[in-house]
Amino acid sequence: MKSLTANLPHALLNLIGFQAVWLCCVIGAGNGDWRPGALAAAAFAFWVLTFGGNRQRDLRTVAIALPIGFVMDSVLVKSEWLRYAEAFPSSEWAPLWIMALWLAFALTLNHSLRAVYRNRVYAFLFGLLGGPLAYGIAAARFDAMTVEHRLVPSLLLIGAVWGIGFSAIRWLDCGGSNHEETST
Repeated sequence: MKSLTANLPHALLNLIGFQAVWLCCVIGAGNGDWRPGALAAAAFAFWVLTFGGNRQRDLRTVAIALPIGFVMDSVLVKSEWLRYAEAFPSSEWAPLWIMALWLAFALTLNHSLRAVYRNRVYAFLFGLLGGPLAYGIAAARFDAMTVEHRLVPSLLLIGAVWGIGFSAIRWLDCGGSNHEETST
């Protein structure tokens, strides 16, 4: 069994890369441009899929997370709880920059967020708390989205959507087990 720190440099680079994509996405969207986020996500995806160590596993996770993420964010738009800045290609659905963010996020799940992702309770709590935190910062600091209703109920709804949605992604990708896969 590998020690916890054996993959630390890769996990740290993965986390830093994702944060860079997040910033490109929200700053770009807040300034009316979806392209910085899409380009950063494409570069991050290239890096992870080339050097991440398990392309097949990562592609599986992406294939599960992208459609669920699209539905999650589109539900928040359709329910008129959120409005995204730079809603390209349509203000009726999750915008391209959010999908770029989902791509990058999915590519952290088998790397820097692996310990959280492999535990169903941690995954639910991460979604429940992390979703509203990320959306709240994106709205308040970067003008990448607007919360259309009172803040606390909106963040509670986002937390519920993220807790359930992230748990669904985890369940579809990892199954019902609550432990590390032995052959990833």
